[in-house]
Amino acid sequence: MKKITLILLMGTVLLSALYAEGSRETIPSVRPAAPVKIAVLNGPSGIGLVQLMDQSPFSDSQIETDIQVLGAPKVLLGQMLKEEWDAAVLPANMAAVLFNKGVGYKAAALTGMGNLYLVASDDLEIDSVDDLKNETIYIPGKNTTPDLVTQLIAGEKGLELKYDYSFNPSDLARALAGGVVKAAVLPEPLATIALKSGENLSIAFDMQTLWSDTFTGESNYPMTVLVVKNSFAESYPQLVDELLWASEQSLNWVKANPAEASALIGDYGFSLPAPIVKNAIPRVNYSYVDGKDLEHLMTPYFERLTGLNPGSVGGSVPSEDFYY
Repeated sequence: MKKITLILLMGTVLLSALYAEGSRETIPSVRPAAPVKIAVLNGPSGIGLVQLMDQSPFSDSQIETDIQVLGAPKVLLGQMLKEEWDAAVLPANMAAVLFNKGVGYKAAALTGMGNLYLVASDDLEIDSVDDLKNETIYIPGKNTTPDLVTQLIAGEKGLELKYDYSFNPSDLARALAGGVVKAAVLPEPLATIALKSGENLSIAFDMQTLWSDTFTGESNYPMTVLVVKNSFAESYPQLVDELLWASEQSLNWVKANPAEASALIGDYGFSLPAPIVKNAIPRVNYSYVDGKDLEHLMTPYFERLTGLNPGSVGGSVPSEDFYY
């Protein structure tokens, strides 16, 4: 009898170890019938999770994944409104818009802080942000993160800037490199593309440093988040845990191995040049935050966006139900 009890006890301890927090040995009790669908964008936020494409995020080898790279945030937004994806990486304010529209997704983890840079011609005399009021600042799209962040900083500093939104992101990088545009706020890797393609260009301002100098105590701003579909999380919570664990590992790996990461991207649907990505990765600011820390990080940013333009977050600051 004692021998049987000992065997049962050892079995219980083994099972507990398999389900321990952070373990890759989690064994799902239910396996999805269809592949797990994950969407990322053709840019730095998607590249941060490239290791998920190269290695399954799930310990159960029989679970299939369908990870796709999409070219435009608006396309992804339309699909998210129909809840076509089990998980996706989105701009932070887009995730808030979905939640406030009642779409069934929650923010599970931060994947990236700000990665914006004001790139300008060396011909311009820009010694401080006050000098920007004499220049037209080109922004890749109205109400995009570059636009919102620039407006927040300018508003806090009492600057009235002249904005131009006539170029899409890729065309703006080319226009800057070609000398058509003199100053633009660009995310990575577009900032690196402009710097490498043009002449007499330099980073006039790191927008992250400018943010922390403008808003005391806020070292940076959240830019991208991983969201999970409510129904998927309710059915497969252990798979969500594994996805989060694997996402954190991928972000850390990409930061530590820019050459290896950039060499992978061509195999998985990214159209960005590998040499550009390699140079851009150190300035992308990949980060991972989840749990209560995520809410504490996101709320002040959403409050600022709501004060500037409530529509940019879907009307109001998301409640605590927004967070996984």
